[in-house]
Amino acid sequence: MTEITNDRQRMKPVSVTRRIRSSRRPFIAMVVAASISLALQGCSSATTTAGSSAGSSSSATVVASPSSQTAASAAAPIEWSYSGDTGPDQWGEMVPTCQSGASSSQSPINIDPASLVPQSPVTAGTVTLHYTPEVFEVENTGHTIEAVPDDLHTNSITIDGKTFYLQQFHLHTPSEHTISNQSFPMELHLVNKSDDGATAVLGIPLSTGAENTALAELFTKMPTTVTDEQSMVPLDGKIDPTDLIPTSSVIARYSGSLTTPPCTEPVIWSVYLTPSTVSADQVANLQKIFADNHRPTQPLNGRVINDVQEG
Repeated sequence: MTEITNDRQRMKPVSVTRRIRSSRRPFIAMVVAASISLALQGCSSATTTAGSSAGSSSSATVVASPSSQTAASAAAPIEWSYSGDTGPDQWGEMVPTCQSGASSSQSPINIDPASLVPQSPVTAGTVTLHYTPEVFEVENTGHTIEAVPDDLHTNSITIDGKTFYLQQFHLHTPSEHTISNQSFPMELHLVNKSDDGATAVLGIPLSTGAENTALAELFTKMPTTVTDEQSMVPLDGKIDPTDLIPTSSVIARYSGSLTTPPCTEPVIWSVYLTPSTVSADQVANLQKIFADNHRPTQPLNGRVINDVQEG
């Protein structure tokens, strides 16, 4: 949610302590009091459908809903990060919805291409892209670098006839999902949200190779410190999100969660198994700001991972 975040998604998959923005801003922050559930988005099942700290010191705030408090009691803010006492291994203790129990559906996961189950019918769950060039602003959330479109209803994807609008895309290093237990230098998450609040994220592994020309300007203008609405960095050129997505790739579909607190389930994940590329310099530029902003893989717990098509 990533990012993702992780989990911020303007539907919040990445940082939940941030302000809820106006219609041209992503919905990154969500405060949940004791009487409110941390459930952020809904989505369909995996069989039909189915986001970093600078070094180790940066953290963000989320709100847990302690069962011992009354509705009138203010929930205490919780700081989280990617290392140490507030790192991923502790998220489940700090935020109950991040717990990875026997029945949880947390993200990210390891994907074994040989174990993918074909959709039936084959057209079920198809990802159809409706992305066009758009103006983006770049922000540093304290956990990731995130690009926010000027218009939150211009770009969209369709899954099973349902439309999800692009709210933001962001980066993790190293990758959060692994493929056959292989990690990649980066992973890109395009976070999309439907009008009824469901979340669908496209995950793109990024390997080191040719420069990613679609993100060339972004990598040279990434803010090195946390930004607010007034200090976001506008990009001069438009980005076509379609250019961020590999062609002719197997797509793995599963039902998961945001990859950052509150780790809300469910999220419809579509992970492209063919990586796109970024240059070594582009990787280094991100890692100068966020040395490591990934959540380790979580147990599959019997979930089915489907092989879906791109429309």
